[in-house]
Amino acid sequence: MYSQVVGPIDIAIKAICKNYTFSELYEISALCNVLGCNIKSIYPDIDFRQNMTVMNNVFTPSPSIIANNDIAILWSHVLNEAHARAVNNGTWSPNHFVPLMIPNMRHESHSSKQSMSTVMVS
Repeated sequence: MYSQVVGPIDIAIKAICKNYTFSELYEISALCNVLGCNIKSIYPDIDFRQNMTVMNNVFTPSPSIIANNDIAILWSHVLNEAHARAVNNGTWSPNHFVPLMIPNMRHESHSSKQSMSTVMVS
């Protein structure tokens, strides 16, 4: 499905098997099937090129799987933008992704008077 962007699947599978390698679109699309949900990929507008539009996409499970919820992920870097560029020859690129979570509801804790916020991935 995404081979025209990411490349041949046999090469991608070999790359997945190496320690300390980054996830790519094949892993995201496979994760949709494993979790049975849609995954919205959000790539920040930093060094964004036209060929990267596939990174801002909603990935869905195979047609035989009915998605029961949605997850949103943001591609990110552990360093701030200037430091990330310094270690990558002036180019920013993510080194991980994080789930985006929204507050679902507020409720009183039974063990204290402090209110807590419950979050859910949606």
